[in-house]
Amino acid sequence: MESITPHSFKDASLLQLALTHSSCDLESGENNQRLEFLGDAVLDLVIAETLYAKFPQADEGALDRCRASLVNGKSLARIATSHGLAAHLQVSEAHRQHHAEPSKAMLEDALEAIIGAVYLDGGTEAARETILHLFGYQIDAIVLSTGSINPKGKLQEWSQKHHHGEVPHYEELPAEGPDHDRRYAATVSLAGKELGRGSGHSKKAAEAEAAKAALKTIA
Repeated sequence: MESITPHSFKDASLLQLALTHSSCDLESGENNQRLEFLGDAVLDLVIAETLYAKFPQADEGALDRCRASLVNGKSLARIATSHGLAAHLQVSEAHRQHHAEPSKAMLEDALEAIIGAVYLDGGTEAARETILHLFGYQIDAIVLSTGSINPKGKLQEWSQKHHHGEVPHYEELPAEGPDHDRRYAATVSLAGKELGRGSGHSKKAAEAEAAKAALKTIA
C-alpha cells in the first residue's frame, strides 16, 4: 500500500474497511461507503486549500475549474489505477466471477475511502500528505491561463475539455550546447501519446515551445 499512501496505520482495521467493497456480504454489514463519503469531503478541502495557496491571483471560477479537473471521477480512477489500487480491493467472489476487474467507480470510491481512513487514523496532516502524494504531479502540472500568450495554459484547457480533466505531461530531454549557450529541450504528451517537442534557453521556454507545437498538431 506504500504506493497509495505513505501513512502507517495505527488502526489497521480502518484500512481494511476502506478496501472492502459493498458486494462483500460481511456479518457486520460494514463496507467502504461511509469512509468514501468522508474521504470525498477531506479531498475537496485539501485540494481547495492547496490551489488557494498555489494561485493567489486566481478568481473563484478558475480555482473551481482546477479543482474539478483534479477530483472528477475519471481522474480519481486513473490515479487509483496508476497506483495499483485494484490489486488490494476486496470484493465478493460472486462479483469477481462476473467482473474480473474493478470498475472505475469502485476504484474511485475506494481511493476516497482510503483518504477518509487516513484522516480518521492520523488527522488532517496525514490526509494532506497522502493526497499530495497521490495528486502532487497533477497539481504541479496545472497552469492557469491568463490569455492567449500562454501556450501551456491553452493546451491544458484543451486537454481538460477533451480528455476528461487529464493534464499534459512534460518531460525534459538532454540539454545541448556549452554552459554559456545552453539549449534545453522538452516533449509534451497526453495519455501516453507525444503531442509535440520544443527547445529554448530555459526549461520553461522549452516546455512552452513544446506546447506550441502540440497546439499546431491538434488544431
